[in-house]
Amino acid sequence: MKSYRLLVFDWDGTLMDSRDRIVNCFIGSARECHIVPPEPDQVAQLIGLSIFESFSRLYPQNSPEFNMRLASCYGEHWRVKDKTPMVLFDDVREGLDRLGQSGYLMSVATGKSKNGLQRVLRETGLAERFVYTRCGNQGPPKPHPEMLWKTLAYTGVASHEAVMIGDTTFDLEMASSAGMDGWGVTYGSHSRKQLEHISILKLANSFSEIVETLC
Repeated sequence: MKSYRLLVFDWDGTLMDSRDRIVNCFIGSARECHIVPPEPDQVAQLIGLSIFESFSRLYPQNSPEFNMRLASCYGEHWRVKDKTPMVLFDDVREGLDRLGQSGYLMSVATGKSKNGLQRVLRETGLAERFVYTRCGNQGPPKPHPEMLWKTLAYTGVASHEAVMIGDTTFDLEMASSAGMDGWGVTYGSHSRKQLEHISILKLANSFSEIVETLC
C-alpha cells in the first residue's frame, strides 16, 4: 500500500452515524414549508453534499430562494427541533487516537456547515484530533475539489501523499479531481456497488479495518 502522510475524513456516514437525524431534518423541513417530503432513501443518497445543494437536487423545480428557505429551516431542525440521537461509529475514537500516535496528520472535509461541524467536534471531544477542517459552506460543495485543495495547501502535504476517506461517491470523485486517492467505506450512505469502481483501495467495512490497514 502507498505511504500516506495525511488522512482526510468525511464526517457524516464515515466518522458519525447521523443518517437518521439528517433524514428526519430534511423531512421535517419539507413538511414545515408545506411541500411533499422526500423519501428517506432519496435523502441518504445526497448525504455529503451541502444542505442547499441537496434541496436543489431534491426539488429542482423550486426557486433558489425557496430552497434557501428550506436549508434555513433544516438548520433550525438540526439545532433545536430534532433530537434524533447520533453516535460515532464503533472504534472511531480509539482508532483516531491510534492513527495520531502512528504519526498521521488528520483533517475533515464535510458537507456540514462550519458551525455544525464545530458543534459536533465539541460534543464528541474530537476537535484536537484534526489539524484542519473544511466545510460545505466555506466554498464550492462536494464533489468540487476546492476543500481538498485548501487542505493540502494548509498542511503542505503533496496530493500523492494524502487520501480522502468517505462513504459516498461525492467524496471519492472529489479526491480524484484533487489528484488524491479516494478510499470508500461500506457502512455509510452509498452502496458497495456505487463505491467499488472508484475506491483506490479495497473498500473498508468498518472503521477498525481502516485503522488496521493503515497501521
